[in-house]
Amino acid sequence: MSLCIVGIAYTVNQVVLNPHYIVRILNEIDFSQIIQEQINTQPSSGNLPPELQAALIYTFRKIEPAIKKQIGIALEDTYTYLKGKRAIPNFKGTLSKSMMNSQFVADLLDKVDLSQLIDQALKNQTGTGTGFSDDSRNALIKTIDDHQPSLKKQIVNASVPIFGYLLMQSSSVDLKTTLRQTILSDSFMSEVINSLDSTTTTKDIMTQMTRDLLTYKIGNQLPKGITLSDDQIDSMATAIEPTFKTGLANSIGPIVDFLLGNKQNFNVSIPITPAIPTLKTIVKEAYMAQLPAKLQGLPQTSIDIAFEQYFTADVQPEISSLELNSTDLGLNMSGDIATSLTKAQNSLTDARNSIDKTSQDIENNLKKARTYVEYFRLGFACLIALIIVFIVGIILICRSVKDSCRNLGIVFFIYGAGMLAVVLIAKYFAIQQFAKLNIPQALNNVPGILLNDVTSPLRFVSLVCLIGGFLMTVTSFVYPRLKWSKIE
Repeated sequence: MSLCIVGIAYTVNQVVLNPHYIVRILNEIDFSQIIQEQINTQPSSGNLPPELQAALIYTFRKIEPAIKKQIGIALEDTYTYLKGKRAIPNFKGTLSKSMMNSQFVADLLDKVDLSQLIDQALKNQTGTGTGFSDDSRNALIKTIDDHQPSLKKQIVNASVPIFGYLLMQSSSVDLKTTLRQTILSDSFMSEVINSLDSTTTTKDIMTQMTRDLLTYKIGNQLPKGITLSDDQIDSMATAIEPTFKTGLANSIGPIVDFLLGNKQNFNVSIPITPAIPTLKTIVKEAYMAQLPAKLQGLPQTSIDIAFEQYFTADVQPEISSLELNSTDLGLNMSGDIATSLTKAQNSLTDARNSIDKTSQDIENNLKKARTYVEYFRLGFACLIALIIVFIVGIILICRSVKDSCRNLGIVFFIYGAGMLAVVLIAKYFAIQQFAKLNIPQALNNVPGILLNDVTSPLRFVSLVCLIGGFLMTVTSFVYPRLKWSKIE
């Protein structure tokens, strides 16, 4: 009876109270395949294009090992308390060691291709009226791809104060400040803007922005009725585009503060001086093609002097300082973004409160569970001690090696053989029953692993008892002969 209970208790100790066993089962499960099967069976999955589904599944498959590793750390930390190796439970500390730390975020992002995911998501929006054009999408994806390491680093940096707030390690967190110091910092945004001419698409977008600014500021007509053609406006925009990008990069701080609601407006000053020679050539071309009547017929030298005076006195003051501000553009994006950040801030507060409440509930449950675990471990130790007492008692009653070995050998042998037979038969029938169940393909190997791991401790105990009982039984027959041979 004691051996039967010890076998079961040993199995519980090796399976239920062993975090490595649970981690091993988790590692054998292909969760990405389960998600794929669920997507295939859900009618709503038709809303996601196959390319985006494939990108999401591929990404999860890449990050799955990192997630499982952190779950293992969390289980190890939890069992450390349950087994009495730590005085008090600390669920927030467990989260901090496992999933809610910047290193885990870095490990996840290291395996994620952000440009691929965003590209597939934007393609899904194309043609809906709210999506990006192909050129804009390609420009954005190229920019993200070029700056992916820096972007990931900024996301990791942003996670530090957020996790600290969620886990009660800090009393507050300001999302606006966090974003301004990381993803929307002046240095990172300037780095992004300065790379926007790395492709034809992004350069064209910058040129178009410059053209729009020129059209807004001076229109198609210069002083004294000199009209610029569309091609000439485009040429001017191309000439100003590099300095426009410089002005935009230099003013990125006020622009971001405006978008975040920290400032009511912004102003971008475009330095035109480097482009003056090119602009002068374009204006001269238009001036000569629309030469004022009073200059017609004059020598070219007089016309050139008149143009120099015209450009210096009338045109250059008009275009020497191009400025772009939120009022001119009629922008009010800051209100929407500030509202979104406020909602996100409130969500963080709700999440913090939920984590705190959940942590308290889990810690209370862990305290109760630890009590039962302590009773079990104490009972297990007492049971082993009881078996030792039984063995010693039998030896003292028999007072001979032959009788002690025979009695103990029979008990251990019968238990070992009987329990081994029960385990093998139960495992066989269990496999037959599992085969009849409609188990998802991704979990086909799990029942076999569960059965093997659950029954292996009992098999081990049974084999030890079987072999030990056999050896003691053999000893009960051999020992008397050895003894008489020695006496003779």
